[in-house]
Amino acid sequence: MSVMIEKTIERADAALRFHTVKTDKFKMSRLSFNFILPADEHRSPVTRLMLATLMRGCEKYPTVVAINKRLDEFYGATVTWRVTTVGERHVFRISSEILSERFRFSGDNDSIVKGVCEIIMEILFAPLKGRDGLLDEGNFESEKKLAIDAVRAKINDQKAYAADKCKNLMFKGEKSGVSAEGSIEKIESITLADVTENIDYFLKNSVLECYYVGSDDVEETVELVSSKFAALGREKIQLPGEEKALTREAGAEIRTLEETMNVAQSRLNIGLTGAGIMSDKEYYAACLFNEIFGGSSVSKLFVNVREKQSLCYYCHSAYSSATGTIMIGCGIKGENREKAYIEIENQLRQMQMGNFEDSEMLSAKRTMISGVLQLSDNPSAIEAFKFRRFLANVCEDADEAIEKINAVTREEIITVAQKVRFDSVYFLCGAGEEEEEYDE
Repeated sequence: MSVMIEKTIERADAALRFHTVKTDKFKMSRLSFNFILPADEHRSPVTRLMLATLMRGCEKYPTVVAINKRLDEFYGATVTWRVTTVGERHVFRISSEILSERFRFSGDNDSIVKGVCEIIMEILFAPLKGRDGLLDEGNFESEKKLAIDAVRAKINDQKAYAADKCKNLMFKGEKSGVSAEGSIEKIESITLADVTENIDYFLKNSVLECYYVGSDDVEETVELVSSKFAALGREKIQLPGEEKALTREAGAEIRTLEETMNVAQSRLNIGLTGAGIMSDKEYYAACLFNEIFGGSSVSKLFVNVREKQSLCYYCHSAYSSATGTIMIGCGIKGENREKAYIEIENQLRQMQMGNFEDSEMLSAKRTMISGVLQLSDNPSAIEAFKFRRFLANVCEDADEAIEKINAVTREEIITVAQKVRFDSVYFLCGAGEEEEEYDE
């Protein structure tokens, strides 16, 4: 039976922490670097474009092909990056999937983890630059075009587009609503000098949380990373931003926005507030409320709005534990807009009155517990569980999470439901011909 041994190494000289989860359960281990910065509508798009440009080449490996060729020498290791928003913070993550050393050829002795880490450090600390001292212009322009194209392409996915529009409406003026991508106008205004100058700020001012999940020894890797960042003269930085529930003044009107587009299917998206955040006592009650209300294929929304009344093609809800909000997405025929809205309201009211079966609550608990148990089957899921709780300042392991889920009562779920209210409504009216098949 695999045993997980957890350890956190805090390096004050480098202003970073390195978390290790030692386990021999996986063939592939995971190494990641999480750079946390405040959500900033001006700097975040610059940082995102900077990171994209850095990942295209460095002095030692000047092209993506050269980087990948070197990674192939470490048994096909991969290095990827992504940006996520967690409340008022943006997380810029570089991660790698690496073969555990016990599966390599017997003649190889060098540390695979350290070797891959060296590549990442080369990318960050020795970027490819031109004679003018700026980042490679060709790489920058290519990534800038890709970033603009990605923003423009969003309109082609009406489901995602409608969700984004509802979120923008709901979080207007809030730090939690700041996009790391930025608008087309913002991206177009970013210069090569902007991204080059941003490297120093990024490396010195990010809160850095490093994770390793796997069976290998990583002492040399920790030393390598720590020495690189210590040389910058970094100082300990407080975690930026806040993790707080989105709130409105009592009696505030529901925000509404409607658009018409030449598409077949209309979209109704509703934002709700009041569910609470991860650090709240009722967090798991909020999770269970959402699971019963609209988080599964046997939820109130799916069964009643879609199956019984056939008012939509899909209807589901998603809970954000960083903002205490719930987002409902619904694909409908335009003529069913009012009926669908009324029935969604009715299902929320039923939850608030406690009109759900004990069997529904037990089923939701089983689903959530199964999800927690499955975390141990994936290195990235283990990291995600621990990192998310670090951001929320919550100290618990998987067993404690399961205990808390099991302990949630019907009354606690009802209490959460009674705090939830409609906040924002976005409607995308489809003016094109209706599709024949349902959009699942």
